[in-house]
Amino acid sequence: MKLFILTSVFFGIGFFLYLYVTSHLLIDVQSKELYVFLDRLSLLFILVPLLSLSLLYKIPFIRYWGKTHWNEMIHFPFVWSGFHQTKIRHFLPIALAINVLILIPFIIQNGWSSFQDVWLVALIFSITNATLEELLWRGALLSRFSEQLGDKWAVVITSLGFGLQHYSLGFPWIVCIAFSFGGFFYGGITIKSRSIIPSLIWHIVLNILMVFSGLIV
Repeated sequence: MKLFILTSVFFGIGFFLYLYVTSHLLIDVQSKELYVFLDRLSLLFILVPLLSLSLLYKIPFIRYWGKTHWNEMIHFPFVWSGFHQTKIRHFLPIALAINVLILIPFIIQNGWSSFQDVWLVALIFSITNATLEELLWRGALLSRFSEQLGDKWAVVITSLGFGLQHYSLGFPWIVCIAFSFGGFFYGGITIKSRSIIPSLIWHIVLNILMVFSGLIV
């Protein structure tokens, strides 16, 4: 319980620093694309206190650096249980295909010229955002909470936090709920595969699709 409280406090300190930077130091940035990139880069202010905590207690910053266990089974819809199960190596491409099918109408509506204009921004933003968010939610926080509360509670808490964080970015509640639902599976495949690689791949591809569709940036 002590470590859980400390983890929450250190996260709170980092999140306060992140909010201060984004609301005070970035307000004069004129370019929307640059502002979004710097806003995402500011997630480092949340990661640094959590890294300090792991160094203080001499525990691994992230537990999920190991070899990806692609053949582990994941269930739908509750990761550990459900009416259908499949290997992570099959689940991930299916999830990506569903994301493509959902967002392709928006991408087509934006047109080819929009694609040409934003492809570089899409890559830079998506890699930066997805990497830092995964290091935070499925890396540092999932590692700490799984040690303190167990895997299932860790996935629940980090998925809710992941969705709520997007509310601070201006997304409506219904979208934040969708992000929490996605975060639940990000956390689930991270625990099951013992690696953040599957969730990182999924997150990067989804962010690229969202930029091309005009939903972000």
